[in-house]
Amino acid sequence: MHLNASAFLRENETNITEYLLGNVTYPLDRRQLDGSSCQETTKFILNTIFAGILSCLGFIGNSVSYAVLAKDKEAPVAAYLLQTLALFDNFFLSTWFLHFSLADSFTYVGILDQFHVTWLYIRVYSYPLLFVAQTCTIWMVVLIAISRYVAVCKPYRAVRYSSLRNVRRAVLGVVLFATVYNVPRFFETKLVQIVVGGRNSTRYRLERTTFGNSRTYGLLYFDSLYYIFSFILPLILLTFLNTKLTLAYRRVQRRRQQFRLRQENYDHDITLVMIVVILVFILCNAPARIVQIIWGYRLQKCLTVEFLLIEISNVLEVLNSSVNFVVYCVFRSQFRFILQTRLCSATRRQTPAVVVAGLEPNGRRESCITNHVTVCTGITMTSDIPAEQEQEF
Repeated sequence: MHLNASAFLRENETNITEYLLGNVTYPLDRRQLDGSSCQETTKFILNTIFAGILSCLGFIGNSVSYAVLAKDKEAPVAAYLLQTLALFDNFFLSTWFLHFSLADSFTYVGILDQFHVTWLYIRVYSYPLLFVAQTCTIWMVVLIAISRYVAVCKPYRAVRYSSLRNVRRAVLGVVLFATVYNVPRFFETKLVQIVVGGRNSTRYRLERTTFGNSRTYGLLYFDSLYYIFSFILPLILLTFLNTKLTLAYRRVQRRRQQFRLRQENYDHDITLVMIVVILVFILCNAPARIVQIIWGYRLQKCLTVEFLLIEISNVLEVLNSSVNFVVYCVFRSQFRFILQTRLCSATRRQTPAVVVAGLEPNGRRESCITNHVTVCTGITMTSDIPAEQEQEF
């Protein structure tokens, strides 16, 4: 989400658009922009229709994921991390929807001027929150990777460093870092009132402050720190950690096949879920950042390859924050079971489960739910949760 380059400020009651490119403001008359109508239509299709629907579905999916993960007691630390990621993703989707999907829809139908001043006030104070949400999401995924790496590759240190208390402190650290790091963005722009001579009218516009228009600030903060902390450093860490996790996971899988261990545990392995979550993050964000670095600082003509790549790169970031619910459903059978149970409980047509506790032949204690038959909206589902659930810390 290269907001530094693609963000725009619309003037009230004029056709002037101000594009913020790095630390320079370029005022442009829309009548002089080739394909402005084409750009508005394209942005409406991509940002409002496609990404807007994706944001809404993602918000619902993340909310459901949060509720389901709250009931997952098999891996409390992992569940807490994924719950927090769901909250941060919803924070990002909400602010993105406000500044792109909603704004582009109002521009396309031509009603933005009716509440232009209100929108400018909203933008001044909420636009920096979009960067806070983005930073929280990025570094939350990094924290998930670190936590799982310690649990899998450094198990003797997991009790000390990956306890629920320490993880909560780490999450608080992510929030504080994201907030403090993005504080300068609250001082980049200001709302200016302009009295138009001869027309007896007042216009409002967003302008760069002296601080926000500083070349040093633009080069150091926009062009250096932004890419270091939102792309380069997270990508290096995630690539390294996810590679280690994947190799460790494959070793465990080979041992299970070699010694013919119960394969049910494979389905419930929270490590696989986190590997996929991290991989999706890399696949969505790495191409987006590369495209934005190459073409983000240029004014693009509509329907050129560069223009479409820039717009699609923004949609990829929305996709990343919207798809985790699908990942949990596909790769975590415990998540599916809890979700099915909750849905059937809502219909109040669930038969009681029979809980059986005993010892397996190998002497380990087994606690499982057997012969659990649930009738839900006319569909019969039989669930058999295996005894060997993954225990975490």
